[in-house]
Amino acid sequence: WPAATLRIAPRAAWMLEYFPMRVLAESPDGYYEAAMTYAAEEWMARLILGFGADVAVLAPQSLAQRVRDAATAALVAYRTLAAGSIGSNVWR
Repeated sequence: WPAATLRIAPRAAWMLEYFPMRVLAESPDGYYEAAMTYAAEEWMARLILGFGADVAVLAPQSLAQRVRDAATAALVAYRTLAAGSIGSNVWR
């Protein structure tokens, strides 16, 4: 199974106890570098997106790109919604 290398912020460090991960390094500022295996890249990308800026993908590049693309698409959707271009009456 593929493995992702993640950089985890101190406030998301709880995930090290919740998910099956292997800590690779801990930095003096409280950030962790950890490895986590996964079966499907789509699932892993969705998981990481849920942590926002607190978790970043260091490797593999394909997963990092998938997360970036999904985050960019979400940002575009929210900006469009905020501008009133789509579905403005749905959210009121």
